[in-house]
Amino acid sequence: MNESNHTPGEWEIRDNDYFPNQKTIETDGSSRVIAVIDKSDDEDLANARLIAAAPELLAACEDLVNLWDEWARYSEGLEEPLRRSIEMRVQQSRAAIAKARGEA
Repeated sequence: MNESNHTPGEWEIRDNDYFPNQKTIETDGSSRVIAVIDKSDDEDLANARLIAAAPELLAACEDLVNLWDEWARYSEGLEEPLRRSIEMRVQQSRAAIAKARGEA
């Protein structure tokens, strides 16, 4: 899989000093704005939290896929329903990674 080209670092939700009806998603330790979100309701704030968590979610998916790729050969002893369930989730993770990287 290709490396990610997104803005590195943890992303934080911050109040927008210029527009009180908005929140911004910014990188930790800098003022680079990733996204601007209206904070008019709970759904908007939930969207902001999801966007801010994106780098960690991507890294977790990549770690899961890499772990499975390393250990899949030892999975023959797993019961078939469990193995299929794990493989399905790994495939979902691969699809999410591809979407995040613009490859899907």
